Amino acid sequence: MTVRNLTGHGKYSVDPGTPRTFDHHLIAGLVRAVDWFDNCLQNILASEGFEPLHRTQSMIMVHIASGIESPAEIAREMGLSRQNVYHMAKTLIENGLIEQSVDPVDPRRTHYHLAGSAMKIRSVALDTLRNLEIVVANRIGTSSVSALQEILGTDWGDEIQDTEGMVTAMETRSHERAR
Repeated sequence: MTVRNLTGHGKYSVDPGTPRTFDHHLIAGLVRAVDWFDNCLQNILASEGFEPLHRTQSMIMVHIASGIESPAEIAREMGLSRQNVYHMAKTLIENGLIEQSVDPVDPRRTHYHLAGSAMKIRSVALDTLRNLEIVVANRIGTSSVSALQEILGTDWGDEIQDTEGMVTAMETRSHERAR
């Protein structure tokens, strides 16, 4: 597969002695931020006596807590197969963190929701995430955290499906950028 350079930023460096161009891309910072939050969360949960979760399980829990309860929707949001979500959810169910129920409208479908027995870990996790946001604000400033929340909470539009769609999106200016 050929990666086309549509932005003119140059080729990706593979020489270990030189800085990686990829590190300057937005996704690298987003991934590092998710890693930091999840690693800190898992460390603190473990220090409180809870069993650490696999990254995928942790993200499934985040989706369920945010109201996405259908295995198919979780799979779509996370870019996973439904089978992978079912497999990861099975352990969460066995550990009493989530429960599975039949969809009342379509009995062929299931839904996940946080288990009542998971309230303590949920409380610790939510407190930890709030406290981690305070730590980040102390380190980078409250205005930077507010800006991140606004930017990440903004609708970035539909996912781009192909190169032609990317080129079109690159040529389309939002009202904000056009000013």
